[in-house]
Amino acid sequence: MKLESVLGQPALFQLTAEADVPTELSERERRLLVGALNFHALTAPGREIDAHVYDGTWELEPRTTDDATFDGLSRIFRKRLYSLRFRSTVEPEDRRHIRAEAVADAMIDLPQRHLYVSSDAALDFDPPRHLARDPLRRVLRAVRARTPLLYDEARDLELLRHRRSYAKPAARRQYDKEFTGKGHHATSEIVPVGPAEEGAIPAVLIGIHWFELGGAERWAFETIRLVREAGFLPIVISGRDSHQPWITRAELDGAVIIPFSEHIARSQTPGVEQLLRGLLRSFDIRGVVVHHNQWLYDRLHWIRRSRPDIPIVDSTHVIEYRGGGFPVSSVMVDGVITAHHVISPSLKRWMTQVQGVPASKVVMAPLGGLTVAPRDAQFRPRRDGTPFTVAFVGRTARQKAPEVFVEMVNRLGDAAAEMRFILHGDGDMSAWIDDIIRNEGLVDRIERRSSRVPVDDTLAESDLLVVTSHNEGLTLTTLEAISHGVPVVSTDVGAQSDLVPARALVPRNVHRAVAGLADKVRWLAADEDARRQLWTDEREAEKRLLAAQTASSWFAQEVGSW
Repeated sequence: MKLESVLGQPALFQLTAEADVPTELSERERRLLVGALNFHALTAPGREIDAHVYDGTWELEPRTTDDATFDGLSRIFRKRLYSLRFRSTVEPEDRRHIRAEAVADAMIDLPQRHLYVSSDAALDFDPPRHLARDPLRRVLRAVRARTPLLYDEARDLELLRHRRSYAKPAARRQYDKEFTGKGHHATSEIVPVGPAEEGAIPAVLIGIHWFELGGAERWAFETIRLVREAGFLPIVISGRDSHQPWITRAELDGAVIIPFSEHIARSQTPGVEQLLRGLLRSFDIRGVVVHHNQWLYDRLHWIRRSRPDIPIVDSTHVIEYRGGGFPVSSVMVDGVITAHHVISPSLKRWMTQVQGVPASKVVMAPLGGLTVAPRDAQFRPRRDGTPFTVAFVGRTARQKAPEVFVEMVNRLGDAAAEMRFILHGDGDMSAWIDDIIRNEGLVDRIERRSSRVPVDDTLAESDLLVVTSHNEGLTLTTLEAISHGVPVVSTDVGAQSDLVPARALVPRNVHRAVAGLADKVRWLAADEDARRQLWTDEREAEKRLLAAQTASSWFAQEVGSW
């Protein structure tokens, strides 16, 4: 397979003379468009197709690969911006088609595709996943903004019924049985793909959650970089709807990118896997890496059937309270995974002791050195004449509980007047958090910063980092803060206790967390010696943790053997 270069990106298609692509597309918009056309080129080998690209508003996330992009049966596709014709350069496959893929064949045979690529202007708004689109939801959002902790308490009660699911061994997937008897896919059959084309480019398939800010994503992008350094072409598939702001990162330069839009179902026949068979035929896939991508987890058995000898590794960070999340997905397909990478000792214990995964398959390698250069960190004393500065750094998402930080500031009362507070991050809950800040009268007290501001800048101004998470693995921000000479206080979640001593931990229950964190802030603002000793103890714990092989070092060795 010879990759074309289209709009500055590796492509599996050629634009025909009829193509009229606007020259003013941004780098992000070009990568989304090329990624969408790569998907359709792989699923329709050798075909010539007309693609229509439509306009939309910021509330609509890109539509690149979902079922509606084949038939255009969506109100999304109303205002056409431009059209282009492309020809797939993927070689058609000579094989028998099974009856179950008739629906997919009919979609793939359609002569047109319908795409929506959001403009960069959409990045100025909060992600639209939790928009209150009807009057009732808007009322509920207003209530939540006025009583955020009561809402969190109610949510915790609802989550109690899910907790047994990750405290007992997960059932392993029985892939073959799904295609027999009363199995989910009994009307289909498993059709492995043949060998790759002669002279195919050596590549590694990498599944990520999305191209957005996050600790897991930082690590995913590091593995993409290491794959390229090892001499392989990275093929990167994202699994979730998003405006994909990180799709322009340098780690993706030269990579084949396929940004999914949900839902992909009818075009991908179980057991046939039209997209993956196109990739496995076109490239010499030497390994598979999974980072929180459920779509790829669901297809690892098929990949193993088609390529029995290639390594398949995954990386997990945190056990979710609702059903266990991606670690449970990983355990369910343990039979076809070569190695499970985990970032903390507590997650390794869960994998081996609760889930019964052989210890030889579980690699504990922390994410050291990812976001700050390794150095001999030193405690940074408070600066004379400046207020005690307390920071929150993280996504404004449910898991990170930024509302707890806001309520902690409110709980501090008059003591907060002598301090400075920075809430650094953006995400699904940004607008809701801003509502809470306004309702509490804290607009002038809490400085809001988006992810466009470097985290290093915020930590350089901070005297204390507060981690408020409802659920967590081991936060990268904790490692970053310690490396900047800043101590950390945290809710007692996930593997935070591997770094943060008990005296700086508080319960995860939101009301107790607010009270406890406020007490810790008062204590450390008033006692510089205690703040120094806390950092010293956390630095020693960080050294012990990072004495183990780091994730980057382990993965470089792993992919180097492929």
